[in-house]
Amino acid sequence: HAEVSTTALLVEVAAAAGLLALGIDQDGNSAWLPTDSYDAWATKPTARRWVILAEGWLASPRLASRVGTKDAQGKTWNALAPELAAPLQVETRRLTLAVLAEQPPGAALSAGTGLPSLVTGLWWRRPRRPPAREAMVAWTVKEAGALGVLGLDGMSSAGRALTAGDVDRAISDLTPLLPELVDQVMVQADLTAVAPGPLESATARTLHLLADIESRGGATVYRFSAGSLRRALDAGWSVAEVHEFLDGVSSTPIPQPLTYLVNDAARTFGNLRVGAAESFIRSDDQALIAELSNHPQAAAWGLRKLAPTVIVSTTPVAVLLQRLRDNGAAPVVEAADGSVQVARRDLQRTRNPRSLAVTPGQRAAREAARMVAVAAAIRAGDRAAALSPGGAASEGPTAALAALRQAAEERRLVRIGYVDNDGLTTERLVAPLRVDGGWLTAYDHRAEDHRSFAVHRIVAVRPMDGPA
Repeated sequence: HAEVSTTALLVEVAAAAGLLALGIDQDGNSAWLPTDSYDAWATKPTARRWVILAEGWLASPRLASRVGTKDAQGKTWNALAPELAAPLQVETRRLTLAVLAEQPPGAALSAGTGLPSLVTGLWWRRPRRPPAREAMVAWTVKEAGALGVLGLDGMSSAGRALTAGDVDRAISDLTPLLPELVDQVMVQADLTAVAPGPLESATARTLHLLADIESRGGATVYRFSAGSLRRALDAGWSVAEVHEFLDGVSSTPIPQPLTYLVNDAARTFGNLRVGAAESFIRSDDQALIAELSNHPQAAAWGLRKLAPTVIVSTTPVAVLLQRLRDNGAAPVVEAADGSVQVARRDLQRTRNPRSLAVTPGQRAAREAARMVAVAAAIRAGDRAAALSPGGAASEGPTAALAALRQAAEERRLVRIGYVDNDGLTTERLVAPLRVDGGWLTAYDHRAEDHRSFAVHRIVAVRPMDGPA
């Protein structure tokens, strides 16, 4: 139920603290997974856990507050994206907190003018830093408030100690302010359980498996349902283990409705079974089915007998057919409507693949072509550097189109900013020939050939001194 910005901050901080990393899931796919450090972190006291997260945030160059916004090409920034980092962010974050820590305890940024004044003070200390620092300062204040380093735009006692590098004092200042962890809940007759405070990690993790959180706050309310109890049974819990856990975690007697709900969920659990099968074998000859199910290769073929006349297999049909025929059987393929499919196999052919080997002559030709392209690019760069701009750049579709037409009429060189298919803007030194149908035909000095450019991708046109 958190906002995108808060969720992105929590994910980025978890990764910065070493609790989250890129790994391989059970299906062999790349995925972000909790690390081994997470299990150790979850057992530490709350104040120590906060310090680990805050220290990871302080040293992280990640721009978590930019998640959800769009870049220059209109693409949305995603959390944990490799490009979402800036080395200047670490210095800005520490300098911002250092300036705030200079204020006396209890002082905070004023509403409306506090943040602009803070940005002005940082600009005075670092006048040669880029304009992006202003946004980084605002992000630091926002993220520090969400993490508890700041409170109401003022330094918290633990945040002040953490900024000064005194981790032990930060823990000692924070510990008295945190509620004690509890390991007991009050189970009620309406199939809910009330936790009167923050639960210990192991107890909370188990309750999340057995029940759903209905409301949060000073006291968290969990609700038991048939679906939540089935979730525990799916995880391998037995009905006896569920009853034992509830008896141990509840400070009140277990109500009868919850006991009945657990027993009913266990009674109906597993009445339907779902499995995977690639093919099946069916025959009216029960002796033949029994012979196949007891064949020495039955396990290798993935055979499983479901009925006296039906066997399922995890082996694909084409492979299973060949294996059965190799062992002397004479199976045929059955269609979905029960009819037998007997058809002549069509011959399938394809073209001979081209040889991928590169001859010495081809390698030399490719190397010569690459050297020619490099030399052309160098000459184009030297010529562009030798020419001076002959006027101001024309930006915008209308101004750029007019400048291109004028350059074509005057046979004048221009330097254009062109957006490629990847959204990157490159500069080209070209001699316009004509503009027609939304396309510019020009001589590209870098390619040393005539090229066509889409006019809507030209973002700027700057005339150059020198003939085309």
